[in-house]
Amino acid sequence: MELSIHLPTLLLLSVTINLMVGGLLWLVYRLRDRQSCFRLWALACVTFVAGSALAGARTVIDVPLVTVLAAHLCLGLSPWLVLAGIHNLLGMLLVGGGKSSRVLVACGVLYVTGLLVSHAGDALVPRLLTALWSALVFSVAIYRLASCARTPRLPFQILQTIFGIHGILMMLQVIVIGTSEWEMVGLDVDAVLTLILAHHLMLATATVMALPLLAFTQAERNLKLLAERDELTQLLNRRAFFQQGIAAFEQARAQQHTLTVLMIDLDYFKEINDQWGHEVGDSVLSFVATIMTEELRDGDIIGRIGGEEFAAVLNTGGRREVEAVTERLLRKIAERGKWMDGRPLNLSASIGGVAISTQTHSFNDMMRLADSAMYQAKEKGRNRVQFSASAHAESC
Repeated sequence: MELSIHLPTLLLLSVTINLMVGGLLWLVYRLRDRQSCFRLWALACVTFVAGSALAGARTVIDVPLVTVLAAHLCLGLSPWLVLAGIHNLLGMLLVGGGKSSRVLVACGVLYVTGLLVSHAGDALVPRLLTALWSALVFSVAIYRLASCARTPRLPFQILQTIFGIHGILMMLQVIVIGTSEWEMVGLDVDAVLTLILAHHLMLATATVMALPLLAFTQAERNLKLLAERDELTQLLNRRAFFQQGIAAFEQARAQQHTLTVLMIDLDYFKEINDQWGHEVGDSVLSFVATIMTEELRDGDIIGRIGGEEFAAVLNTGGRREVEAVTERLLRKIAERGKWMDGRPLNLSASIGGVAISTQTHSFNDMMRLADSAMYQAKEKGRNRVQFSASAHAESC
């Protein structure tokens, strides 16, 4: 089996590209408020280059401690740094209490121990260990990327694909090295390993070029969340709530689905601020936001639209189900808000609701009717639910 790949040229090209990309990532790190993931990815490029250079020096010097042990430690550290950078970007712990973390740590210890024991012997053994370690790291990276529910998914899918091919190539390298002792007829081990290395170098370059795409899309996502979220409660702010509410209204009307809008206002909230201070008032608002998030469904739209006023859009559910939800909200607020941080706050809320009907020509109509129903609930004694009679009766 003959290959026309000139390995020194390939290594030199890969080293050059990784140095350039590593320098770019380091520059981005310096320019983007020193975002740690870019520093880790830049170091991954540096360690990959160092490992490749040390391994290539084997033809010039015969010092296994440098050309084998140090080289493979660098090559093994590179994918780990890539994985660490991904975790840093996503706000995840690289080494936590999970099973995959324990496996990663245990295998890392075995990998380093194996290199220490074998670096002065057969040169294929360290290559096998590094290939196994890299395949494991790429597998963990795929798992962690798949378990992250963030959007957009395209950068995650690109990296998962690259890591998947990485892992397959590393396992293929393990198989080739493991079967080399069998003297399989027609198999040129060095040629096959050179071909695998060529593809691995190209994939490594593709990886470090794809990582900034993931970082920039997540930065854009975070900026969008900041623009859409209320800073105190992390619920949708008024503008974002109305945008999503209008879209939900148009969809429900087009598909003739049920839709209910709720307005929730805390009772006597001004008195809480006056008596206990605005810091306690902020804690109350965050507390109510947490209850709403816990009690409503993932598909429901929840927002803080001003002061102590909250609103929600329930995309499904008939009258009885909606009434059960609102009664549960009132009960949770009253039970859990009776005392907060040792203070007798005796929280309660008034809720107004309206269901989509022929009388609700727009989402603004529904908000207006729900708001009117909420004030009726306050007039009737507070700590209660009041539905807009005409619209809700017609929808049921």
